[in-house]
Amino acid sequence: MKSVNRQRSTVNGTSVAAQFPLTAHRSPLTLLLLLLSCRATTSRPSYLPLPTAAIAEVELEIPDATRLLAEALARDSITLSVVREADGFIDSGWLAGNTLEPTRARPLGQDVVRVRAWVNPAKQFWSELVVEAIYRPMADPSRPERELDVPLPDDHPLQRRIAGVIRRLIELHGDPATIQAMFPPKPAVKPDSAKVKPDTTYR
Repeated sequence: MKSVNRQRSTVNGTSVAAQFPLTAHRSPLTLLLLLLSCRATTSRPSYLPLPTAAIAEVELEIPDATRLLAEALARDSITLSVVREADGFIDSGWLAGNTLEPTRARPLGQDVVRVRAWVNPAKQFWSELVVEAIYRPMADPSRPERELDVPLPDDHPLQRRIAGVIRRLIELHGDPATIQAMFPPKPAVKPDSAKVKPDTTYR
């Protein structure tokens, strides 16, 4: 999914594109809103989403957008541990990559994954969904934990699930015209004329 309702065409997936992570170029206003949302009175983490997070806009206020996003993720079997509707934040905690259920396994490699989502104010009556799916490829006690988070590959099954969730929410509450930019149809595969056709001559 590379770009969403802002028609930023690239998703933290893929192309959140063809599948999903979106590479988003955030405006100064968006960054300011994100920074303000990380004030001491919020339950949001102090850091921002990864630049590759999937981004989309829906015509919903922040609490409703957060709730519906959480419900959609849960319906797609993504277990969530934190849903803060007022603050616009969702966190799955660490999940087993194969079951998407909570795990106590050490977060190392793509067998242990995590989903976080931020819901921010956009234009009037609209909210921006920012969803990241991450793992940790290495352990390094000398570095802050957040610096170890890396986006899952665009073709990872979890990224595809998130892309599907985002698409359905846009179809229901967003601008359907943006879906074409976010999820461009795959080009038809033309037959390889260079291949030698079998000889069907009757013998």
